[in-house]
Amino acid sequence: MAERDAPQAGPTGRLFRAGFHALSALRGARAFHPNGLLLKGELHALRSDEIALPPEPVRVTVRMSKGAGLPGRVPDALGLAVRIPAVDGAPWDLTLTTSAGRVLPRPARSWTAGRYSSLLPYRTNDELVWLSARAETPRHAEASLDALSRLVKEGPVTYLLETVRANGHRKSCATLTLHEVDEDASRPAFDPMLNAPPGWELRPRWLTGLRERAYEGSREGR
Repeated sequence: MAERDAPQAGPTGRLFRAGFHALSALRGARAFHPNGLLLKGELHALRSDEIALPPEPVRVTVRMSKGAGLPGRVPDALGLAVRIPAVDGAPWDLTLTTSAGRVLPRPARSWTAGRYSSLLPYRTNDELVWLSARAETPRHAEASLDALSRLVKEGPVTYLLETVRANGHRKSCATLTLHEVDEDASRPAFDPMLNAPPGWELRPRWLTGLRERAYEGSREGR
């Protein structure tokens, strides 16, 4: 069955856009993941046959955040966003969320427990591929931004990035190492809908269309 076109200007899309605009304006911040910590890191590609990652280790900007903006150490859907420098075209904004399986967000008690997932798959080379991450650093920090800051200041924190097929097959593709808190940097707006590698498209289209309306509303509301 063919996928429906994304609801670019339909009533549902307009409702999403207006709702996220209002929430973002009320918060004076992102509608989701309003509170976060910006970090300096390094991405080291392990293989380049699947994803157009820079062949040499590169510096990346990372933002880790609490999805609903819950206070302190209260468990939340934790976010891991990475801006990867462009290899061919625009930079890639990879956004992952703590999850149950591949598609369902799940609140987490620690920044280094469980898995992060792109939740939506990318269509590339006629197959669906999710992106996933899990911490390789044995140290743990409760789900507060202060605890995360202390964790990174104690020493590097490393995540393993993987591709995940529909059949569950995983393949390591890169390591992400967080070195320090970025105290003075500007606050980039990570947007996986605008910034994706050539040949990679988030699916399904109808859901990504709604997601883009939400991102538009959130950007305009801020």
